[in-house]
Amino acid sequence: MARADLIKKMFKSYATGQHDAFMEAAQDVILDERKKQHVVLANELTRLLNGASTTRPDFPLASLQPVPRDPEKGLPLFDIKTPQKRMEDLFTTKGQEQALWDVMNEFKQWEILEMYSLKPAQKLLFCGPPGCGKTITAEAIASELGLPMLYVRFDGLVSSLLGETASNLSRVFEYVTRGQWVVFFDEFDAIGRSRDDSTEHGELKRVVNAFLQMLDRFEGRSLVIAATNFEQALDPALWRRFDEVFRFEKPDEETILRLLTRLLKRNLKKTNILPSISRELVGFSHADVERICLDAIKRTVLAGGMYVEEQDLIRAVAKQRDRQKILNFRHSTTSPTVDEE
Repeated sequence: MARADLIKKMFKSYATGQHDAFMEAAQDVILDERKKQHVVLANELTRLLNGASTTRPDFPLASLQPVPRDPEKGLPLFDIKTPQKRMEDLFTTKGQEQALWDVMNEFKQWEILEMYSLKPAQKLLFCGPPGCGKTITAEAIASELGLPMLYVRFDGLVSSLLGETASNLSRVFEYVTRGQWVVFFDEFDAIGRSRDDSTEHGELKRVVNAFLQMLDRFEGRSLVIAATNFEQALDPALWRRFDEVFRFEKPDEETILRLLTRLLKRNLKKTNILPSISRELVGFSHADVERICLDAIKRTVLAGGMYVEEQDLIRAVAKQRDRQKILNFRHSTTSPTVDEE
């Protein structure tokens, strides 16, 4: 928390109606929190202070402006979300976790890097199988940086009208430059497919060209993250536009055990059953493991029980295996589509 003398100074200036002194004290409190690396709190205090002030006409009002919509379908091009996940909610490898913190530390110290004509890593690519944490990692980064998350909706972005998808992309980037965000392009392969793919039409190739130009020209102070389950389909030129690339894999046995322990800590009496369940779940994604735990907990609650038993987990695992067989059959009889994270 801010030092007591700063808080007393702020309260005194408010009580005596000294607006300038109050603003100065409030800024000192915010600066003190930033020095302590309380970035989320400092950013929130800044937004509250600027929103209440009439002396800062340059305050970015992007979040208060209407979200642009696709002219054809009328759907919003993105959602603005308040992130709920934190880094402690993730189950990443130690190397990956450190790399993510390095990116965030660079972003937090943008001004220092600028003094040396340097820029932080600002464009990230997340790739890997569905359900392995790409979306919640982007949300956790937004939370740690104290920034809102701008989640780009591809159902609204992609248009059947000639040239309109590229125009929608332009509308997104124009909005982004008026504020500071963590911008998340999910299902990125929907607009980033290789221009050498003979099955793709000319319009999609124009979209890729437009996106490349927008990334190159982007000068906002936001963090841009793109995620895909089909990285092999991306245009080679797109890879070079990203400062960092993160690969998300399915969890190993040790990670599954940690995940089960976290998810079932309030609902499990006998923890000695978890190692054998963890071995059974190798090959499942993080999202699969979470679904299994929730299914077992619901079964327990509806049966009037207090604690999840081994047989509840075994039944939930069998149910998820059946679901996987259905999904695998669907993928083997249809062209690849993108599952939800």
